[in-house]
Amino acid sequence: MNKIGNHDIKELSLDYGTPLYVYDSQVIEDNYNKLKSSFDKYYPNTKVHYSVKANSNLNILQIFKDIGCGVDCSSPFELLLSKKIGFDDDKILYTGNYESLSDFSHLTDYNIKVNLDDISSFKRMNQVYQPDVISFRINPGIGKGGYEGITTGGTDAKFGVPYEKAVHAYQLAKDNNYKKFGIHMMTGSNNLEPYYFAQVVEKLMMIAGNIFNQIGSKPEYVDIGGGFGIPYEVDEPELDIDLTAKLVTEIFLEKCNKYGFGEPELLLEPGRYLIGNAGYLLTKVTGIKNSYKNFVGVDSGMSTLIRPALYGAKHRVDVYGKEIPDWNVNICGQICENSDIFARNVFLPSVEEGDILIIRDAGAYGFVMSSNYNNRPRPAEVLVKGDEVSLIRRRETFEDMVRFFDL
Repeated sequence: MNKIGNHDIKELSLDYGTPLYVYDSQVIEDNYNKLKSSFDKYYPNTKVHYSVKANSNLNILQIFKDIGCGVDCSSPFELLLSKKIGFDDDKILYTGNYESLSDFSHLTDYNIKVNLDDISSFKRMNQVYQPDVISFRINPGIGKGGYEGITTGGTDAKFGVPYEKAVHAYQLAKDNNYKKFGIHMMTGSNNLEPYYFAQVVEKLMMIAGNIFNQIGSKPEYVDIGGGFGIPYEVDEPELDIDLTAKLVTEIFLEKCNKYGFGEPELLLEPGRYLIGNAGYLLTKVTGIKNSYKNFVGVDSGMSTLIRPALYGAKHRVDVYGKEIPDWNVNICGQICENSDIFARNVFLPSVEEGDILIIRDAGAYGFVMSSNYNNRPRPAEVLVKGDEVSLIRRRETFEDMVRFFDL
């Protein structure tokens, strides 16, 4: 791999330094259009809300605003970032968990859709904020993710109201004079099986039918969350998003008919699917060690991209200007932890100090999860758009790192 969009990777690394996150705006737009058109074909009342937690750079949010996408925020500052870009209230979802009174106090100036994580969340929110539409996140007792750490539903998950308690949650809201409701579920992340999405939507709709029948109401929207996956390994298939949309909307329409829901909005909250494969981490080889294993050290680390160290996530790695793999190596970072390994036992072309490695599919949960561990500065981020390249976040400096200390 030698180019990102129209731009030579070596030149990008020379112009902006390494480690460096690079995003391709055209890939972002293509991903959104593919997802939106697939669902619109089967159910036009579908709305897409980009999950801000996947990548919250303001320039990335601007792209989504410009193409008509909404946003899903998981914290007050994600909401404030979205408002800074100019997202209208009706384009914003707020889906937190274990929300504090302080969290809810940031919502009072806006009229946005809120997915509450628990009955206790409702009791806290109701003290300071009363939105027009209220929704609860349902834990259906099942869940699946690419890794255990990103599974967001099931009996071990910390998220959502257990479905057995869901009717009580909505009845409590109705008793407090709320008249408009939504319902939300997200059971996992990075799933690549279309039939899985149909399965969880069927269960959500059955739960919704029971809830709204008992409280004598119907949902304004049904939010099926995200979880649409991308392949991180060479032999993984892409998610068939058209088949996913077809299966999901068939179940959705059937249950809406059965329970008399009419045509509520169908909401999606993708993050990774929209931005993951649009981002790359460029990093330079700093050392090669022939020890009990072969190690290739680079000028980034788990402070730059933590996913492999955090839950064993895998990323494809290319070497700029070289294609034929001929040795087995571990790619490791500069952080003083033995878990600081980007890739284990991978076949790469022979490398030399100064070579550029391209870690692919780093657009989601990359920079946003970075840190200053070992007092390493956070990297720069650039955006490529056609023939243009823009620095969208400068590299962190020592002065940046010490500015909050009070001596």
